[in-house]
Amino acid sequence: MNKLPFSKRTPSASASASASVSANIVSPLASASTSSNTEAIIASSSWEDLEGTLSTLQAEHGYSDDREPVLTLYRDTNGWCPFCERVWIVIRAKNLPYRERLISLFAKPEWYKEIVPTTQVPAVLFHDPASADEPNARKIVWESKDIMKALDDQFPSTPRMVLDTPEYQAATEKIGKLATAGFGFSNTKNTTLVEQEERKVLFLEALDELEDDLVARGGPFRLGKDFSGVDAEMAPLLEKWRWQFPVSKEFDITEGRPGIQKWFDAMDGFAPYSERVMGDQYSWVATASMFARFFGDAADPKVLATIERSDAEAKRLMENLSSSSSSPSNIDDKCEAKFAFEAAAKVISNHEAIASDCSNKDPKSQVHISRSGSEVIADVLLSYIASLLMNEGDKAIKFVQSEHLQLPAIEDGDKADMAQAARTVASRLCVPRDMSAPAAKVLRTVLLAVAEKLD
Repeated sequence: MNKLPFSKRTPSASASASASVSANIVSPLASASTSSNTEAIIASSSWEDLEGTLSTLQAEHGYSDDREPVLTLYRDTNGWCPFCERVWIVIRAKNLPYRERLISLFAKPEWYKEIVPTTQVPAVLFHDPASADEPNARKIVWESKDIMKALDDQFPSTPRMVLDTPEYQAATEKIGKLATAGFGFSNTKNTTLVEQEERKVLFLEALDELEDDLVARGGPFRLGKDFSGVDAEMAPLLEKWRWQFPVSKEFDITEGRPGIQKWFDAMDGFAPYSERVMGDQYSWVATASMFARFFGDAADPKVLATIERSDAEAKRLMENLSSSSSSPSNIDDKCEAKFAFEAAAKVISNHEAIASDCSNKDPKSQVHISRSGSEVIADVLLSYIASLLMNEGDKAIKFVQSEHLQLPAIEDGDKADMAQAARTVASRLCVPRDMSAPAAKVLRTVLLAVAEKLD
Protein backbone atom coordinates (compact mmCIF):
# COMPACT_ATOMS: atom_id res chain seq x y z
CA MET A 1 0.00 0.00 0.00
CA ASN A 2 3.02 2.19 -0.35
CA LYS A 3 2.12 3.12 -3.91
CA LEU A 4 -1.10 4.99 -4.50
CA PRO A 5 -3.08 2.93 -7.00
CA PHE A 6 -6.09 5.23 -6.83
CA SER A 7 -4.18 8.45 -7.47
CA LYS A 8 -3.86 10.04 -10.87
CA ARG A 9 -0.84 9.62 -13.11
CA THR A 10 0.21 10.79 -16.56
CA PRO A 11 -1.96 9.22 -19.30
CA SER A 12 -0.38 6.29 -21.08
CA ALA A 13 -1.13 4.14 -24.07
CA SER A 14 -3.39 1.91 -21.97
CA ALA A 15 -6.38 4.20 -22.45
CA SER A 16 -6.29 4.06 -26.23
CA ALA A 17 -5.39 0.37 -26.22
CA SER A 18 -8.31 -0.51 -24.00
CA ALA A 19 -10.71 1.45 -26.17
CA SER A 20 -10.51 -1.15 -28.92
CA VAL A 21 -11.02 -3.96 -26.42
CA SER A 22 -13.93 -2.28 -24.66
CA ALA A 23 -15.73 -1.89 -27.96
CA ASN A 24 -16.49 -5.60 -27.63
CA ILE A 25 -17.68 -5.38 -24.05
CA VAL A 26 -21.28 -6.26 -23.31
CA SER A 27 -22.87 -4.11 -20.64
CA PRO A 28 -23.18 -5.95 -17.33
CA LEU A 29 -26.90 -5.29 -17.55
CA ALA A 30 -27.58 -5.74 -21.22
CA SER A 31 -30.11 -8.54 -20.90
CA ALA A 32 -31.65 -7.66 -17.55
CA SER A 33 -34.45 -5.33 -16.61
CA THR A 34 -32.70 -2.18 -15.47
CA SER A 35 -33.16 1.40 -14.36
CA SER A 36 -33.78 4.39 -16.61
CA ASN A 37 -30.05 5.20 -16.63
CA THR A 38 -29.08 1.93 -18.31
CA GLU A 39 -29.21 3.11 -21.92
CA ALA A 40 -26.94 6.07 -21.24
CA ILE A 41 -24.38 3.86 -19.52
CA ILE A 42 -24.52 1.13 -22.17
CA ALA A 43 -23.95 3.77 -24.84
CA SER A 44 -20.83 5.07 -23.09
CA SER A 45 -17.74 4.24 -25.15
CA SER A 46 -15.06 6.21 -23.34
CA TRP A 47 -13.93 7.19 -19.88
CA GLU A 48 -14.99 10.75 -20.67
CA ASP A 49 -18.54 9.52 -21.34
CA LEU A 50 -18.56 7.59 -18.08
CA GLU A 51 -17.39 10.67 -16.20
CA GLY A 52 -20.19 12.73 -17.75
CA THR A 53 -22.78 10.10 -16.89
CA LEU A 54 -21.56 9.98 -13.30
CA SER A 55 -21.79 13.76 -12.91
CA THR A 56 -25.38 13.64 -14.15
CA LEU A 57 -26.31 10.84 -11.75
CA GLN A 58 -24.70 12.57 -8.78
CA ALA A 59 -26.55 15.80 -9.56
CA GLU A 60 -29.86 13.96 -9.99
CA HIS A 61 -29.45 12.27 -6.61
CA GLY A 62 -28.29 15.44 -4.84
CA TYR A 63 -24.83 14.06 -4.04
CA SER A 64 -22.90 17.03 -5.43
CA ASP A 65 -21.72 19.60 -2.89
CA ASP A 66 -21.66 22.90 -4.76
CA ARG A 67 -20.82 25.01 -1.73
CA GLU A 68 -17.77 27.23 -1.99
CA PRO A 69 -14.89 25.81 0.11
CA VAL A 70 -14.13 27.94 3.17
CA LEU A 71 -10.73 26.36 3.83
CA THR A 72 -8.04 24.09 2.43
CA LEU A 73 -6.86 21.11 4.46
CA TYR A 74 -3.29 19.97 3.85
CA ARG A 75 -2.92 16.37 4.98
CA ASP A 76 -0.87 13.26 4.31
CA THR A 77 -1.47 11.19 1.19
CA ASN A 78 -2.16 7.88 2.97
CA GLY A 79 -4.65 9.13 5.56
CA TRP A 80 -2.58 7.53 8.34
CA CYS A 81 -1.36 10.68 10.11
CA PRO A 82 -3.25 10.78 13.45
CA PHE A 83 -2.88 14.55 13.75
CA CYS A 84 -4.33 15.04 10.26
CA GLU A 85 -7.15 12.65 11.05
CA ARG A 86 -8.31 14.53 14.16
CA VAL A 87 -8.48 17.81 12.21
CA TRP A 88 -10.21 16.11 9.27
CA ILE A 89 -12.89 14.71 11.59
CA VAL A 90 -13.51 18.09 13.21
CA ILE A 91 -13.89 19.83 9.84
CA ARG A 92 -16.46 17.25 8.77
CA ALA A 93 -18.21 17.36 12.17
CA LYS A 94 -18.73 21.08 11.60
CA ASN A 95 -20.08 20.34 8.09
CA LEU A 96 -17.69 22.83 6.51
CA PRO A 97 -17.10 22.75 2.75
CA TYR A 98 -13.39 22.28 2.23
CA ARG A 99 -10.71 21.62 -0.34
CA GLU A 100 -7.93 19.05 0.15
CA ARG A 101 -4.28 19.14 -0.87
CA LEU A 102 -2.41 15.91 -0.22
CA ILE A 103 1.21 16.21 0.91
CA SER A 104 3.68 13.36 0.54
CA LEU A 105 5.55 12.92 3.79
CA PHE A 106 8.55 11.62 1.84
CA ALA A 107 8.68 14.34 -0.83
CA LYS A 108 7.16 17.52 0.53
CA PRO A 109 6.91 20.20 -2.15
CA GLU A 110 8.98 23.33 -1.70
CA TRP A 111 5.93 25.58 -1.82
CA TYR A 112 4.52 23.77 1.21
CA LYS A 113 7.74 24.16 3.16
CA GLU A 114 7.60 27.88 2.44
CA ILE A 115 4.08 28.42 3.80
CA VAL A 116 4.30 26.06 6.81
CA PRO A 117 7.36 26.79 8.99
CA THR A 118 7.32 23.36 10.65
CA THR A 119 6.94 21.66 7.22
CA GLN A 120 4.66 19.15 9.00
CA VAL A 121 1.07 18.17 8.35
CA PRO A 122 -1.70 19.01 8.98
CA ALA A 123 -2.15 22.65 8.13
CA VAL A 124 -5.30 24.59 7.28
CA LEU A 125 -5.59 27.64 5.06
CA PHE A 126 -8.68 29.70 5.87
CA HIS A 127 -10.30 31.37 2.87
CA ASP A 128 -11.20 34.64 4.58
CA PRO A 129 -13.27 36.95 2.40
CA ALA A 130 -11.31 39.97 1.22
CA SER A 131 -11.91 43.26 2.94
CA ALA A 132 -10.99 46.87 2.27
CA ASP A 133 -8.37 46.77 5.02
CA GLU A 134 -6.99 43.34 4.11
CA PRO A 135 -7.61 42.67 0.41
CA ASN A 136 -5.60 39.42 0.58
CA ALA A 137 -6.79 38.25 3.98
CA ARG A 138 -5.87 34.56 4.23
CA LYS A 139 -4.70 32.78 7.37
CA ILE A 140 -2.80 29.51 7.61
CA VAL A 141 -2.62 27.55 10.88
CA TRP A 142 -0.57 24.46 11.70
CA GLU A 143 -0.36 22.11 14.69
CA SER A 144 -3.50 20.03 15.08
CA LYS A 145 -4.71 21.39 18.42
CA ASP A 146 -4.20 24.99 17.26
CA ILE A 147 -6.17 24.21 14.11
CA MET A 148 -9.05 22.73 16.13
CA LYS A 149 -9.24 25.89 18.24
CA ALA A 150 -9.01 28.10 15.15
CA LEU A 151 -11.88 26.21 13.53
CA ASP A 152 -14.03 26.96 16.58
CA ASP A 153 -13.08 30.63 16.51
CA GLN A 154 -13.44 31.04 12.77
CA PHE A 155 -16.86 29.34 12.57
CA PRO A 156 -18.65 30.16 15.86
CA SER A 157 -22.06 29.06 14.56
CA THR A 158 -20.85 25.45 14.17
CA PRO A 159 -20.67 22.92 17.04
CA ARG A 160 -17.78 23.80 19.33
CA MET A 161 -15.19 21.04 19.55
CA VAL A 162 -12.58 22.37 22.00
CA LEU A 163 -14.18 23.13 25.37
CA ASP A 164 -12.82 25.44 28.05
CA THR A 165 -13.69 23.12 30.92
CA PRO A 166 -11.67 21.17 33.52
CA GLU A 167 -13.26 17.93 32.27
CA TYR A 168 -12.08 18.55 28.71
CA GLN A 169 -8.56 19.46 29.80
CA ALA A 170 -8.28 16.41 32.02
CA ALA A 171 -9.57 14.15 29.25
CA THR A 172 -7.06 15.44 26.67
CA GLU A 173 -4.20 14.97 29.14
CA LYS A 174 -5.27 11.36 29.71
CA ILE A 175 -5.43 10.76 25.95
CA GLY A 176 -1.86 12.00 25.69
CA LYS A 177 -0.84 9.56 28.42
CA LEU A 178 -2.70 6.73 26.64
CA ALA A 179 -1.02 7.57 23.33
CA THR A 180 2.43 7.42 24.92
CA ALA A 181 1.66 4.10 26.60
CA GLY A 182 0.19 2.67 23.39
CA PHE A 183 3.24 3.67 21.38
CA GLY A 184 5.51 2.00 23.92
CA PHE A 185 3.41 -1.18 23.88
CA SER A 186 3.35 -1.40 20.08
CA ASN A 187 7.04 -0.61 19.56
CA THR A 188 9.18 -3.11 21.45
CA LYS A 189 12.11 -3.49 19.06
CA ASN A 190 15.45 -3.85 20.89
CA THR A 191 13.74 -4.21 24.28
CA THR A 192 14.04 -6.97 26.86
CA LEU A 193 11.17 -9.23 27.88
CA VAL A 194 11.01 -7.40 31.21
CA GLU A 195 10.76 -4.03 29.46
CA GLN A 196 8.06 -5.37 27.14
CA GLU A 197 6.00 -6.55 30.10
CA GLU A 198 6.42 -3.19 31.84
CA ARG A 199 5.19 -1.39 28.72
CA LYS A 200 2.21 -3.69 28.49
CA VAL A 201 1.27 -3.00 32.11
CA LEU A 202 1.45 0.77 31.55
CA PHE A 203 -0.74 0.49 28.46
CA LEU A 204 -3.34 -1.68 30.21
CA GLU A 205 -3.50 0.78 33.10
CA ALA A 206 -4.11 3.71 30.73
CA LEU A 207 -6.65 1.72 28.71
CA ASP A 208 -8.54 0.67 31.83
CA GLU A 209 -8.56 4.28 33.02
CA LEU A 210 -10.23 5.26 29.73
CA GLU A 211 -12.76 2.46 30.20
CA ASP A 212 -13.59 3.65 33.72
CA ASP A 213 -14.02 7.24 32.54
CA LEU A 214 -16.31 6.24 29.67
CA VAL A 215 -18.51 4.17 31.98
CA ALA A 216 -18.58 6.90 34.63
CA ARG A 217 -19.63 9.58 32.12
CA GLY A 218 -22.34 7.34 30.66
CA GLY A 219 -21.05 7.62 27.08
CA PRO A 220 -21.28 6.96 24.35
CA PHE A 221 -18.62 9.63 23.72
CA ARG A 222 -15.71 10.54 25.96
CA LEU A 223 -17.44 13.45 27.71
CA GLY A 224 -20.96 12.07 27.52
CA LYS A 225 -23.68 12.16 24.90
CA ASP A 226 -22.04 14.66 22.51
CA PHE A 227 -19.03 14.26 20.23
CA SER A 228 -16.15 16.61 21.06
CA GLY A 229 -12.54 17.31 20.18
CA VAL A 230 -11.46 14.67 22.69
CA ASP A 231 -13.14 12.00 20.58
CA ALA A 232 -11.37 13.39 17.51
CA GLU A 233 -8.05 12.94 19.32
CA MET A 234 -8.98 9.41 20.44
CA ALA A 235 -10.21 8.13 17.08
CA PRO A 236 -6.89 7.68 15.21
CA LEU A 237 -5.34 5.84 18.15
CA LEU A 238 -8.15 3.50 19.05
CA GLU A 239 -9.04 2.78 15.44
CA LYS A 240 -5.54 1.50 14.68
CA TRP A 241 -5.28 -0.52 17.89
CA ARG A 242 -8.77 -1.96 17.39
CA TRP A 243 -7.74 -3.72 14.17
CA GLN A 244 -3.96 -4.12 14.36
CA PHE A 245 -3.38 -5.30 17.93
CA PRO A 246 -5.33 -8.57 17.44
CA VAL A 247 -2.85 -9.59 14.70
CA SER A 248 0.32 -7.85 15.92
CA LYS A 249 -0.11 -8.39 19.68
CA GLU A 250 -2.87 -11.01 19.90
CA PHE A 251 -4.73 -8.50 22.05
CA ASP A 252 -8.28 -7.11 21.71
CA ILE A 253 -8.70 -3.69 23.33
CA THR A 254 -12.50 -4.10 23.51
CA GLU A 255 -12.53 -7.43 25.35
CA GLY A 256 -14.02 -6.92 28.80
CA ARG A 257 -14.35 -3.17 28.15
CA PRO A 258 -18.00 -2.37 27.33
CA GLY A 259 -17.40 1.37 27.61
CA ILE A 260 -14.81 1.31 24.83
CA GLN A 261 -17.02 -0.97 22.72
CA LYS A 262 -19.92 1.46 23.21
CA TRP A 263 -17.65 4.30 22.09
CA PHE A 264 -16.70 2.38 18.94
CA ASP A 265 -20.36 1.70 18.21
CA ALA A 266 -21.09 5.43 18.50
CA MET A 267 -18.15 6.36 16.26
CA ASP A 268 -19.14 3.75 13.68
CA GLY A 269 -22.50 5.55 13.47
CA PHE A 270 -21.02 9.07 13.47
CA ALA A 271 -21.22 9.99 9.79
CA PRO A 272 -18.57 12.75 9.70
CA TYR A 273 -16.08 10.09 10.77
CA SER A 274 -17.40 6.78 9.45
CA GLU A 275 -18.38 8.01 5.98
CA ARG A 276 -14.91 9.24 4.99
CA VAL A 277 -12.19 9.50 7.64
CA MET A 278 -12.43 6.09 9.27
CA GLY A 279 -10.06 3.34 8.17
CA ASP A 280 -11.48 -0.16 7.76
CA GLN A 281 -10.43 -3.47 9.26
CA TYR A 282 -8.99 -4.95 6.09
CA SER A 283 -6.75 -1.94 5.40
CA TRP A 284 -5.31 -1.91 8.92
CA VAL A 285 -4.74 -5.67 8.91
CA ALA A 286 -3.07 -5.56 5.49
CA THR A 287 -0.80 -2.71 6.55
CA ALA A 288 0.17 -4.62 9.70
CA SER A 289 1.57 -7.31 7.41
CA MET A 290 3.24 -4.72 5.17
CA PHE A 291 4.87 -2.86 8.07
CA ALA A 292 6.14 -6.11 9.56
CA ARG A 293 7.73 -7.01 6.22
CA PHE A 294 9.26 -3.55 5.78
CA PHE A 295 10.54 -2.86 9.26
CA GLY A 296 10.68 -6.21 11.05
CA ASP A 297 13.54 -8.64 11.38
CA ALA A 298 12.86 -11.45 8.91
CA ALA A 299 14.63 -13.88 11.24
CA ASP A 300 12.50 -12.95 14.26
CA PRO A 301 9.83 -15.61 14.97
CA LYS A 302 7.52 -12.92 16.42
CA VAL A 303 7.71 -10.88 13.22
CA LEU A 304 7.01 -13.95 11.11
CA ALA A 305 4.07 -14.83 13.35
CA THR A 306 2.64 -11.31 12.93
CA ILE A 307 2.92 -11.58 9.15
CA GLU A 308 1.26 -15.02 9.18
CA ARG A 309 -1.62 -13.85 11.40
CA SER A 310 -2.11 -10.66 9.38
CA ASP A 311 -2.15 -12.43 6.03
CA ALA A 312 -4.54 -15.08 7.32
CA GLU A 313 -6.90 -12.45 8.70
CA ALA A 314 -6.75 -10.39 5.50
CA LYS A 315 -7.61 -13.51 3.52
CA ARG A 316 -10.51 -14.28 5.87
CA LEU A 317 -11.91 -10.77 5.53
CA MET A 318 -11.82 -11.03 1.74
CA GLU A 319 -13.47 -14.43 1.84
CA ASN A 320 -16.29 -12.99 3.92
CA LEU A 321 -17.11 -10.74 0.96
CA SER A 322 -17.05 -13.67 -1.43
CA SER A 323 -20.10 -15.78 -2.25
CA SER A 324 -17.89 -18.79 -2.99
CA SER A 325 -16.78 -18.82 0.65
CA SER A 326 -19.98 -17.52 2.21
CA SER A 327 -23.59 -18.22 1.45
CA PRO A 328 -24.99 -15.30 -0.60
CA SER A 329 -27.57 -14.84 2.13
CA ASN A 330 -24.74 -14.19 4.62
CA ILE A 331 -23.13 -11.42 2.56
CA ASP A 332 -23.91 -7.90 3.75
CA ASP A 333 -25.71 -6.40 0.74
CA LYS A 334 -26.48 -3.03 2.33
CA CYS A 335 -25.40 -0.38 -0.13
CA GLU A 336 -26.23 3.30 -0.39
CA ALA A 337 -26.16 4.77 -3.87
CA LYS A 338 -23.86 7.60 -2.80
CA PHE A 339 -21.15 5.10 -1.85
CA ALA A 340 -21.54 3.14 -5.09
CA PHE A 341 -21.18 6.44 -6.96
CA GLU A 342 -18.17 7.40 -4.81
CA ALA A 343 -16.45 4.12 -5.71
CA ALA A 344 -17.31 4.65 -9.39
CA ALA A 345 -15.91 8.19 -9.26
CA LYS A 346 -12.59 6.96 -7.88
CA VAL A 347 -12.35 4.23 -10.51
CA ILE A 348 -13.17 6.64 -13.34
CA SER A 349 -10.83 9.43 -12.30
CA ASN A 350 -7.88 7.12 -11.53
CA HIS A 351 -8.39 4.14 -13.85
CA GLU A 352 -4.98 4.42 -15.52
CA ALA A 353 -3.07 4.39 -12.24
CA ILE A 354 -5.18 1.52 -10.91
CA ALA A 355 -4.74 -0.58 -14.06
CA SER A 356 -0.99 0.05 -14.03
CA ASP A 357 -0.69 -0.83 -10.35
CA CYS A 358 -2.64 -4.07 -10.48
CA SER A 359 -0.56 -5.33 -13.44
CA ASN A 360 2.80 -4.07 -12.16
CA LYS A 361 5.42 -6.80 -12.64
CA ASP A 362 7.82 -5.20 -10.14
CA PRO A 363 5.74 -3.88 -7.22
CA LYS A 364 7.47 -2.04 -4.39
CA SER A 365 5.00 -3.09 -1.71
CA GLN A 366 2.68 -6.03 -1.01
CA VAL A 367 4.75 -8.19 -3.33
CA HIS A 368 2.97 -11.27 -1.93
CA ILE A 369 -0.25 -10.16 -3.68
CA SER A 370 -0.60 -11.65 -7.17
CA ARG A 371 -0.90 -9.23 -10.10
CA SER A 372 -2.79 -9.35 -13.38
CA GLY A 373 -0.89 -10.03 -16.60
CA SER A 374 -2.51 -7.29 -18.69
CA GLU A 375 -2.92 -3.58 -18.03
CA VAL A 376 -5.35 -3.34 -20.97
CA ILE A 377 -7.61 -6.09 -19.60
CA ALA A 378 -7.46 -4.45 -16.18
CA ASP A 379 -8.58 -1.13 -17.69
CA VAL A 380 -11.49 -2.84 -19.43
CA LEU A 381 -12.51 -4.45 -16.14
CA LEU A 382 -12.53 -1.05 -14.44
CA SER A 383 -14.76 0.43 -17.16
CA TYR A 384 -17.16 -2.48 -16.69
CA ILE A 385 -17.16 -2.10 -12.89
CA ALA A 386 -17.73 1.67 -13.07
CA SER A 387 -20.71 1.15 -15.40
CA LEU A 388 -22.19 -1.47 -13.09
CA LEU A 389 -21.82 0.70 -9.98
CA MET A 390 -23.43 3.70 -11.66
CA ASN A 391 -26.29 1.76 -13.13
CA GLU A 392 -27.22 -0.28 -10.07
CA GLY A 393 -26.41 2.21 -7.32
CA ASP A 394 -27.90 0.95 -4.06
CA LYS A 395 -28.64 -2.45 -5.62
CA ALA A 396 -25.07 -3.06 -6.82
CA ILE A 397 -24.15 -5.77 -4.31
CA LYS A 398 -27.42 -7.64 -4.71
CA PHE A 399 -27.14 -7.45 -8.47
CA VAL A 400 -23.67 -9.00 -8.75
CA GLN A 401 -24.90 -11.93 -6.66
CA SER A 402 -27.86 -12.48 -9.01
CA GLU A 403 -28.30 -14.54 -12.15
CA HIS A 404 -28.86 -11.38 -14.23
CA LEU A 405 -25.22 -10.33 -14.25
CA GLN A 406 -23.65 -10.55 -17.70
CA LEU A 407 -19.87 -10.72 -17.87
CA PRO A 408 -17.73 -8.73 -20.32
CA ALA A 409 -17.59 -10.38 -23.74
CA ILE A 410 -13.88 -11.12 -23.81
CA GLU A 411 -11.86 -14.07 -25.06
CA ASP A 412 -11.79 -17.07 -22.72
CA GLY A 413 -8.03 -16.75 -22.47
CA ASP A 414 -8.38 -13.24 -21.00
CA LYS A 415 -10.87 -14.16 -18.31
CA ALA A 416 -8.24 -15.38 -15.86
CA ASP A 417 -6.33 -12.10 -16.23
CA MET A 418 -9.50 -10.08 -15.67
CA ALA A 419 -10.44 -12.14 -12.61
CA GLN A 420 -6.96 -11.64 -11.18
CA ALA A 421 -7.16 -7.90 -11.86
CA ALA A 422 -10.42 -7.74 -9.91
CA ARG A 423 -8.91 -9.56 -6.93
CA THR A 424 -5.75 -7.44 -7.02
CA VAL A 425 -7.67 -4.16 -7.02
CA ALA A 426 -9.82 -5.40 -4.13
CA SER A 427 -6.71 -6.40 -2.16
CA ARG A 428 -4.74 -3.23 -2.90
CA LEU A 429 -7.59 -0.83 -2.09
CA CYS A 430 -6.72 1.07 1.09
CA VAL A 431 -9.08 3.06 3.33
CA PRO A 432 -9.21 6.02 3.88
CA ARG A 433 -6.41 6.70 1.38
CA ASP A 434 -8.44 5.73 -1.69
CA MET A 435 -12.06 6.20 -0.62
CA SER A 436 -14.43 5.86 2.33
CA ALA A 437 -14.95 2.57 4.15
CA PRO A 438 -18.56 2.18 2.89
CA ALA A 439 -17.49 2.82 -0.72
CA ALA A 440 -14.61 0.36 -0.37
CA LYS A 441 -16.97 -2.33 0.93
CA VAL A 442 -19.18 -1.92 -2.13
CA LEU A 443 -16.27 -1.92 -4.57
CA ARG A 444 -14.49 -4.90 -3.03
CA THR A 445 -17.69 -6.97 -2.90
CA VAL A 446 -18.55 -6.18 -6.53
CA LEU A 447 -14.99 -6.90 -7.72
CA LEU A 448 -14.84 -10.26 -5.94
CA ALA A 449 -18.27 -11.30 -7.23
CA VAL A 450 -17.22 -10.50 -10.80
CA ALA A 451 -13.95 -12.39 -10.29
CA GLU A 452 -15.83 -15.50 -9.17
CA LYS A 453 -18.14 -15.40 -12.16
CA LEU A 454 -15.13 -15.04 -14.48
CA ASP A 455 -13.43 -18.12 -13.00
